[in-house]
This record gives sequence, structure tokens and C-alpha cells, in this order.
Amino acid sequence: MEKKRLITLLGSLCLVVVLAALPFMAACPAPENGVEPPPENGVTPPAEKSILRMGWSESPQAGMNPFLARNEGDYMFLGLMYEPLCMPMMDGTVKPWIAKSWEYKAEEDTWIFHLDERAKWSDGEPLTADDVKFTFETAYEYNFPLGSTTKAFVESIQVIDDHTVSFKMAGPFAAFLPQAGATLIMPKHIWSKVDAVDLYENPSPIGSGPFLFKEFRARAFLHLVKDVDYWCGPANIDEIIIQIYLNPEAEVVALKKGELDIMADLSGQETLIPILIADPNVKVLIDRWPHIMYIAVNHRIYPLNLKEVREAIDMAVDKKVIIETALMGYGELPLMGYVPPCVAKWADTELTWRGLEMTDEERISEANAILDGLGFERGKDGIRVTDIGEKMELRIRCMTYPSYIRACEMIKENLEEIGIKLTVLVSDPETLYAGIIYSGERSYDWDLMVHGSTMNPDPDHFAREYAPEPPTSWDNAPAFGWENEEIQSLLRQSRREMDETKRWEMIQEAQQLFADELVVITLGHRFHPAAYRIDRFTGWNPAAINYVGMFHPLGSIVNILSLRPISK
Repeated sequence: MEKKRLITLLGSLCLVVVLAALPFMAACPAPENGVEPPPENGVTPPAEKSILRMGWSESPQAGMNPFLARNEGDYMFLGLMYEPLCMPMMDGTVKPWIAKSWEYKAEEDTWIFHLDERAKWSDGEPLTADDVKFTFETAYEYNFPLGSTTKAFVESIQVIDDHTVSFKMAGPFAAFLPQAGATLIMPKHIWSKVDAVDLYENPSPIGSGPFLFKEFRARAFLHLVKDVDYWCGPANIDEIIIQIYLNPEAEVVALKKGELDIMADLSGQETLIPILIADPNVKVLIDRWPHIMYIAVNHRIYPLNLKEVREAIDMAVDKKVIIETALMGYGELPLMGYVPPCVAKWADTELTWRGLEMTDEERISEANAILDGLGFERGKDGIRVTDIGEKMELRIRCMTYPSYIRACEMIKENLEEIGIKLTVLVSDPETLYAGIIYSGERSYDWDLMVHGSTMNPDPDHFAREYAPEPPTSWDNAPAFGWENEEIQSLLRQSRREMDETKRWEMIQEAQQLFADELVVITLGHRFHPAAYRIDRFTGWNPAAINYVGMFHPLGSIVNILSLRPISK
């Protein structure tokens, strides 16, 4: 989409919210004037509890065990009870949180973090450097998702004193600060008594965050209450309920009826945005976001492991129509090197889609020619047959999001024109991701998937997804069954390159190779829509934070601590 047209579209809808203009809330705000106002007539009337209700699309995959946290849903649920060392932002900066400051000693190749002396656990125990050391060493020992992204780069961790901890590096690591800083810290005095950490359900979470655990029911809700003794000062909201909606339409209805206050993420539900725009009590945010929407390919399966087949699919799919229709125009045309255009410092903006300047007839003709060249001839029913006699009948999976389903139906129609038959299979996110694609156990139970990834402002996210060290089933490369030593070696080298110019050159080369290989078939770059009601709370501060998988500003700890109930 052209820049001028994009601005016109968003401006006409009055949806643009410039997050950069909103102040970042300090971790520990001081009371105004340091004094609470006196009650009228000397009597304080009983106050009605303020309950913030947030909607989400799936249960946390980690349950209540932060060591298993691996995606944005996990951090949405756990990130108000547990806190990171630092708060990485989407603009690439890193703000203090549990750690009030840090420094890197190049001559010793060591990072040192200085903890806030006020930090404490919700049971009153102090939060110390021992907790930090324990958290990382436990994650490293068991290769847990939490903190594992730094495992290959840390030689040892030392406690200097109660509030100072150092990380001796095993070698250079360009993204250590945002990766390590984003790790949620666990209380040693609780978890060191747990025999099987990976199996522990953590029924009574003890964290350092502003809210306390009250109740959790899988596929239903999480109920939190504020910690009046929170080390940064209590929140202004009494309780939070994160309600799980497996049906996005039902979630939209709940927001319109006032049963919800926040839909932290409308991604994939762009077709529902007009319904919310029409409600005067609902505010819709549309942010340009580092997102990649793509067709994930199961590289284990023939003939999808042939680059020529991926090229034919890439050419046949009308990406312009998908953005305009499935995404309702809330997106940008794809860059094929994976890094999205809004990560301007690192993106290769010349790696545009080859079909961009072609007519529909030219694209379909070229796609058919590619398959003809492989000897995949059409049968009487119009479906191509591979050189080993198998019909090109594939399954394409997606989540229950309306925009994703619509995109799948369009892809199905496109591929029919080149002799590939698709069956669209729709699953809730929990079943699709944890049960099939990223389970590590059902790797052959899918062919294609309409999916999306949100990239950190640092390209290390690109590198660790496709060249993970060590690999887990939740990294894209092993989940998709993809290996390429040339590209993966380059990505691993980029993680260790401290010279920014050389690192930039490596990322540029990796993008070019990635685009040529068509590791995934990029469809476009979605914007990030979200919505909230304006009639119950004020003080909205949706700062775009980015610690590990937490990409949703409205549900962030920064925004939640800014909110105040509106007096009736």
C-alpha cells in the first residue's frame, strides 16, 4: 500500500494513535504531592471495587508456570504477577524495572545489573540477586523457554551482593540486554523446593508484580487482585479478570455490551473493526507494527520441500487482494526477507514480492509454468499429480480469526487456478499451536498454515527463530521442519557480531537468502489493532513494550498501572 494512501485511510477513520506522544510511566510513580486527600465530613464512604476486564483468545500455554512461558498469551497472563529485570520497548530502548541500572564491562565481557533495593515478593520476602541467579540457572539447566534465548552465550552468573548480579559472557552477544532483561524473575525460596519444575502447576503464584493470584480456570479466566503492599506502590485498580474467548465475535459483543474493558489484540479480526468504530464508548487503536503475516510451510513434506513448489504458490496467491479484503486494508505489502518495513534500520526494502507489478494473468501463467516444468501434470479433475503419483491435495490450517479464515479461502481459490486443491481447517489457537504446529509431537499433521510473527526491534528475533541455540519446538525453524546451513550459519554469526555495520551486512545477506529460499511465503505486514472502552477507566497509556512475547500495549503492565477508575 502506498504511503500516501495508507495515511489517508487511517486518517479518514480517525484511528491513528501516536503512542510515542504518550509518556512512559515510571515503574514506581509517587503519589501526587505525597498526600492522600482527606475524606469529606471526616467519613470515608465504602468504595465500589474497580474491576478491569480484559479479553483474550486462548489459555496461557504455560498455565501458571512462568518457566514454561513462550508466547504473548503466557506473558499477558503472567506479566502482572511476575516482572522482568528491564522493560525493552518497541522503539529499541530499554527501561529500568527490577534492575534500576546496568553496565557492560567490555574488558571483562561481563554484564552487571543493579537491582532496586525496594523490590520484594508478594509474601514479603526481599527480591535479591540470588533470585536472579536462580532463575537463569534453572532455565538453563532444564532448557526452559523462559530465559533460554541467552543460554548459549552465558558462561557463568555471580552474585556480587544482595542487589548486584553479574553475567560473565561466553563470547559476544549483541542482543543480550533486551533478551536477558526481558526475562521474568522467579523467587528462589519458592521454586528451589519444587522437585519437578517442568510439571509444577504453581497453584498459588508468588511474584513481585502489582497483582496477586486469586483463581485460574483453563480456557475460562484468570482472576487477579491488587497487592496493596506492591513495592512500587499499589495499583489504582482493585481487580483484573482476563476472560478467555475462543470465539472472537463473542469477544467483540462483550466489549460493546460493557462486559469487557479491553480487547488487547484484534489482529486477525480486522473484519470486526467497523462494528467497534461505530460505538462511541469504544476507542480503536491502529498501530504500525513489526508483524509478518505468512503461509508457513511444512518443509518435511513432499512436494512442499521443493523450492519450485513454494515459488508457484507464492506467485499464484494474490497478496494485494488479501491485504485489501481479508485485512480490510490494515496492512502493508510484503517484504520477502522476513524483516518488516517498519523495522527500518534492518529491513531490506528492495525485497518486494515478485508478483507486485504483474497482472493476474501473468502471475497465474508463471505459476503454472513452474509446476509444468516439474512434470506435475493435471488430471481429468484439474488437480495436478506429482512425479511420484500423488495428487496435489493439501490442507491449510488457521486460527478461528475471521481475517485468517478469509485469507485461507482466498488462497484456496488462487491455488485452484494452478491445479492445487486446498482444504481449509480451522482450529482455536490453543489446539493449532500447542497441539499441532509447535507441539513437537504432531509435526506431520499439517501442510500449510496461515500464521504470523511479531518481530522485536532487534533482528536477533529473526536469528533465534530460524537459527535457535538450542532449538526448541517453539522456534519456527524446528516447528516448520526447515534447515539450511548457509542461512542458519549466517544468522548465528550475526548474533555474535558486536560491530553494528558488519552485523547489518549479515542481516541484509540473510534476508536475501531467506527470500530466495522462500522459507515462509510472506503475505503482508499487518497493523496492530486493539480496542478499549472509555467510559469506565481513564489514564490510558498503551506504551509499546516488548519483553519476550508481550507485544500488546493495552494489556501491558505499563498501561495497567496507569489506569484509574472513573468516578461515578
